[in-house]
Amino acid sequence: MTTKQIQTIGNFLTYYRNDLNYIKQFQDFKTGKISFEDYLKKDAGSFYSFLVDFRVVRNFPRGTVNNLLEETSSWIKTNDRDNVDLFAENLREKELTHGKIMASMASKILFLNNPWQIVPMDTLARKTLEMNQNKYFIYNKKINEFRKENKPTFEILINYIKPLSLIIHQEFEDIENLDLICENRMVDKLLWTTGK
Repeated sequence: MTTKQIQTIGNFLTYYRNDLNYIKQFQDFKTGKISFEDYLKKDAGSFYSFLVDFRVVRNFPRGTVNNLLEETSSWIKTNDRDNVDLFAENLREKELTHGKIMASMASKILFLNNPWQIVPMDTLARKTLEMNQNKYFIYNKKINEFRKENKPTFEILINYIKPLSLIIHQEFEDIENLDLICENRMVDKLLWTTGK
């Protein structure tokens, strides 16, 4: 095992349980198990806490978290719910991103709704993929290529953390297809670690 692989595993284990907690809280919010008001609180697993932890708070005007959550709630009910680039454009049009197209922020938010398909985009991952464009559809294509090229590495990483991820999964059994989320988070962490 390489040093980079060890660092990737360390980064994965540092954040994985929190990632699942954010996903669970969003899914519970989406299905009405958590109220809009409660989900906005600055509690662990809340929407606000997610925006802070995923470092996108600076991307939208102060005092508009509730507007951002309202817009997200509406967006995920549309046929374009997984279209990150269109969501980023929509947030700009609604004046929620300082007039900029924030594809990275949009990907992180929509990741909560569909962690089985959406891998959040950030600067370090784009650096690893040698990508200058701020378009999620290009990012997604490059991630799929990255997965294929690094398949043996992913298998090593996933197999290594399997006993630990199974322990974490016990707390989140109501989230479906945890193995796929686990793989996607490992892809994210390998991209992130490589770009650092």
